[in-house]
Formats: sequence, C-alpha cells, structure tokens
Amino acid sequence: MRAKREMILDRLQEQLKAKEDELNRVRIASDGLNYQITTTKKSLPDRTKSAPHFGSVHRKEQSIQPRTIHSSPAVFDMDYVVERFHGRSLALAHSQEEIEELDLRNSDEKLNDERKFVRRGTYRLRKNRLTPSIFQQDEALQTLTESTINKQRLIDEATRKVREAESKAQDLSINIQLKEQLIKSVYASTKDVKETNEQYEQHIKMLEKEVEKAKNEYHDLQKTMQQIATKNTSEKSKLESEYRKKCDMAKARLESLQQKEKQYREVMNKLSGNSEKRIADLQAALFRMKQQYETAQKRIREESELKNKFEQDLLREQQRIQELTIQNEQQQKILKLKTEGLVAAQRKLRGAPNGNLNDGTTTTTTMTTTATTANFEVEMEKLVSERKELETLRDDIKKREELIQKREFLLNERTELETKKMRTSQVLNKSLKSVNEKLKNVDKQQPNHQMIREQLLKQKRLFTERLEQQDSVLTPTEERRLIEIDEAIEAIDLAIDYQNNIINKRERDVQQSIRASQGPDSPLFKIGQLNENESKELCRKLFEKVIDLKEEDNKNRREFDDIKSQLLEQTETITELQSRIQSLTLDHDRRLTSIQQAHEEEKQLLLGQLQESSNQIKDLERDLYFYKHKTRELRKSMATSTTSVLDTSTSSTTGVTRRKEANLNEDDFLTQLPTPRTAVQQHQPAPFLLKIGNRSNSAHQIQQDEIKKR
Repeated sequence: MRAKREMILDRLQEQLKAKEDELNRVRIASDGLNYQITTTKKSLPDRTKSAPHFGSVHRKEQSIQPRTIHSSPAVFDMDYVVERFHGRSLALAHSQEEIEELDLRNSDEKLNDERKFVRRGTYRLRKNRLTPSIFQQDEALQTLTESTINKQRLIDEATRKVREAESKAQDLSINIQLKEQLIKSVYASTKDVKETNEQYEQHIKMLEKEVEKAKNEYHDLQKTMQQIATKNTSEKSKLESEYRKKCDMAKARLESLQQKEKQYREVMNKLSGNSEKRIADLQAALFRMKQQYETAQKRIREESELKNKFEQDLLREQQRIQELTIQNEQQQKILKLKTEGLVAAQRKLRGAPNGNLNDGTTTTTTMTTTATTANFEVEMEKLVSERKELETLRDDIKKREELIQKREFLLNERTELETKKMRTSQVLNKSLKSVNEKLKNVDKQQPNHQMIREQLLKQKRLFTERLEQQDSVLTPTEERRLIEIDEAIEAIDLAIDYQNNIINKRERDVQQSIRASQGPDSPLFKIGQLNENESKELCRKLFEKVIDLKEEDNKNRREFDDIKSQLLEQTETITELQSRIQSLTLDHDRRLTSIQQAHEEEKQLLLGQLQESSNQIKDLERDLYFYKHKTRELRKSMATSTTSVLDTSTSSTTGVTRRKEANLNEDDFLTQLPTPRTAVQQHQPAPFLLKIGNRSNSAHQIQQDEIKKR
C-alpha cells in the first residue's frame, strides 16, 4: 500500500510539474505582450493614478490582449488557498510548487526592476502586503476557547472554595456561640461551687469539733473502765459490760464521724476541681475559633473577588469568540467563492494528465532514497552520540579546572608554611652568626673572660641544635597539615593526569568524528550530491517521519493529559477529604460543647438541691431547738410536782407506790419523747439527700411525722 501511494504521489508530482510549466509559459507570453504595450505607450504621458487609459491606441492593443480583471487586493494568500484545497496527500508536491513559484517571483521581480514595468489595467499593490489568514484566526479562536475553559474551571474551583469557606464559617459561628454559653455556665457554676464549699467547710469544722468531743468521751470511758477493773466490787462484771457497750458505741460513733468528714472533703474536692484552668482552656479555644472565623471570612472575600474577576474575563473572551466566529464565517464564504474561481481557472489552464511516466527511474530513485534515508538515520544517531560526547568532554574539563584550583590552593598553603619554616631558620642562622662574632671578639680582646665565653658557647650550642632540628620549628598541627598537603597535592596531580588522558582521548575522538562529518562520507555531503528526484523522495520520507513523530507527540500529550486529569481528580478527592475532616472536627467540637453544657446544667441543678437540703437542715435545727426547750420545761414541771407529792404524803404506803408509779410514768414519758440530735447527726443526711427531683424531705413533713409518733 505504501509503495502504491508513493507511485501515485510521484505521478501527481510529475503532472503538477508539467502543468506548472505550461502555466509559466502562458505567463511569460502575457508578460511579453504587456511589455510591448508599454513600449508603444511610452510616448503617452503617464497619469498620476493607476486607472486605465481610454485612448484609441490603447483600445486597439487591448483587443489583442486577454481581458484584464479589475479587482481589489486579495484577502487570502494564494499559497495558503492551494494548501487548503489539495490536502495532506499533496503536501510534498505543493511544497515543491511553492519553491518554484518563489523562484519565478524573484525572477519576475528582477525583470520588473530592470524594465520598470507596471501592469496596466489593475490597481497597484504594496509589496510585502500582510493579508489576514484563517489559520491565524483559527489559532486565536483556539487559544480563546482554551482560555475560556480554563477560566470556567477556575470559576468552578473558586465557587467550591467559597462554598467550603462559608460552611466552615457557619459551623465556627455556631461553635463560638456554644463556647460562649459554656463559659457563662462555667462561671455561674463556679459561684455556686464556692458557696457550697463554704457551707461544707462549716460542716467540716463542726464535724471536727464533734470528733474531738467523741474522742474525749471515748478516753473518759476507757479511764472509767480501768478504774472499775482495779476495784473489787460485787457489781464489777455488770459495770464492765455496760461500760464496754458504751465504749463500743463511742468508738463506732467516732468512726462514723471520721468517715463523714472524709466524705465531705471528697465532695469538696470534686466540686471545686480545677475550674480556673478549665475556663482558661475554654477561652483559648474560643480565641482560636474566632481567628479561624476571621480567616474564613477573609478567604471568602478574596475568593469572591477572584471569581468576579474571572467572570468578567470570561465574558470579554466570549464576546471576542463571537466576533471571531462571525469574522471567520464571512472569510469562509469569501474563500469558498475564490476557490471556486481558482478551480475553474486551473481546469481551463491545465490539460489532460500526461500518462507516459518512466516507472524504472522512479523505482531506482525510491531504492536510492531508501538507502540514503537509512544512512541518514545512522548519521543522525552518530551526531546525537557526538553531542553527548561533547557534553561529557565539557564536564571533564570543568572537573579538571576544579582540581587545578584545589591544587593551587594547597600549593599556596604549602608555600606559606615553608616560608614560615625558612624564616625561622634564617633567624637562627643570623643569631648563630652573631654569637660566633661575639666569641671571636671576646677571644681577641680579653682571653681571661671565661664566663662570657661559656655563655656564648651555650647560646651557640642551642642555636646549632635548633638548626639541626628544623622540623621542630613548626607546631605539631602545622607539621601534620604540611604532610597532609603534600599527600593531597600528589593525589590531585594523579587525578589531573587521569583527567588529561581522558580529555585527550575524547578530543581525538571528537576531532575524528568532525573530520568524518566534513568528509565525503558525511550525511551533509551525501545530501548535497543527491539529484532532484532523490532529494524529493528523501524530503517525503523525512516528512512522513516528522508526521509519525508528531503523532507520537500527540499520543504522549494525550497520555500526559490523562495523567494530569487523574492528578486533578486525586487532588479534588484530597481536598474533599480535608474538608470532611474539618467539618467532622467542628461537629465533634460542637457535640462536646453541648455535652459539657448539659453537664454544667446538671451540676447547677445538683448545687441547687444541695442549697435546698442545707435550708432543710437549718429548719430541722430550729425544730430540734424548740423540742429541747420544751423537754427542759417539762422536766422542771415534773420535778416541782414530785417534790410537792413527797411533802404531802410521807407515811402512807400508797403515797410511796404512787410516787413509784409517777417515777415510772416519768421514765416512760421521757423515753417516748424524741431524743435530742447532735450537730453531727443533724448534718448527717446532707450528702445522702442529693436525689434529683425528690424534694419530699421538707421541714414541715418531718414535723408532722414526729407529731404522729408522739
């Protein structure tokens, strides 16, 4: 199929070439006639405008010429129209046709410049006139559509962000209101807790007093028991049993009082807690929420402004697209009319296709072009490898330069240390020379000065020892550094030699490849030696290769677009998950605050019930005081009555029996009376009266129950 297509293309190319030759001949003939007309019309004066003349001579000569067409400048380029008309299969042929037309135009322009020829009967056109092309408008339209799609996507994204920010701001406002209510309730509960704590402190103080009293009673009972144990009476066992019972009762009472005190303290600790820290934490959380709310509002404003800007740009681009589409439709209509006229003119000018084509020559040219294309591909690969080698050569040269710089730095450091060493040795030599001169002077002047001579000899020995030990002139660190520098310089020299060898080898390879590329075996030389058919075939194959590469590029671009779309989807899912996490955290915080609010309300209710129970206890204390007062009065009255009875009846037995009965009745009456309760017993049921919704234990009901018992 490919060979057939190539054959068809070759035939079409030959046909086009033949027709173009005919067309060029016709053009040359018409130009010659026009030139004759201009030579005959030189006697006539030239007009300022380019309008046609209407003289008799012009009419006679114009009857010989073909009809001239008066029209406005062409809207579209001829080459572009031909390309659009023929299609992809004739792309190579039309490229060759364009080249030939350009050559003809250049030759025509040269002839026109030489002859100063101006065509009569048409309007003058400016050179290098830029005609609007549909291709440019199509590109502008395509870019505008792409930008509108991008703007629409940005608008959708901005709306989504605005929606998310609004929902977040709404949730934050609800949470802020709940937090503020919770803080208010915590403040109220702290006040109630303080009041209840004060009451409990009073109860605890009273309990402490009762505990001390119970302890004293218990100790007194123990002392009495010890005293009874020492005595030898007949009722010893009876008294011991009674006092033991009393001791057990006192001990149980003491333990119960201590347990109650412990319970009161636990209740105080639970009620007090760490309310200040909790309030501080709630205020910090409220401050953070307010900051988040402000940031959300700011984001809403920014995104809404950005959205409005994108919408305005989108409207402008849509208007521009409408204008371009209308203009494109008009130009398409004009193009259709012009192409129809062009097709008709080409049908008239072009004759029948010339079928006598040399198939043998085409086959040979195809074979040679295939071989040249194969060689060309090989040479292209060689050129690519040469470029890679050049890049590696540049890298090696850079490495060598870095090594040389490092070597120079180390050499400078070594020279500094060596100069330091030389300076110290020079100083020692100078001092040694001065000592020798002094010794000579001493020997010459006064040979008896033995002490001075010995001192100078000692100095001489010291200087000679230092000169012999020149290595000890430098510090140990400097000596170690000098050795390291020498070793590093040796290593760098070896590395530089290695890099020089590599660079020289690669330079030789590159020079050989350059010589080969400039020689007769190079691809450029071979391309220059090709004939016309072979070059056309090579261009066609290269054009096909370019098309294949373009298709591959489009395929890669589609894959890239798919990956990009997948990435966008993943980012969208990630943003959705993040927004869901934020909404869930806000919902969780809202639920937690509502639970805390309910807890604070229940706490306030319990504290109110505690206040009520304390009020009930106060009422009971008043009643107890009243009953105690009444019992005292009754005892006094009974005591007066018993004394009167004893005074009246002293001798009768009946009086004695009556007195005994009266005493028995008094004891029964006292036993029937309610026993007085201590302060501890009065406060005993306080922590056990905390029943939500049960307020039946009022002071009035307790009084009625006690009256019924009586």
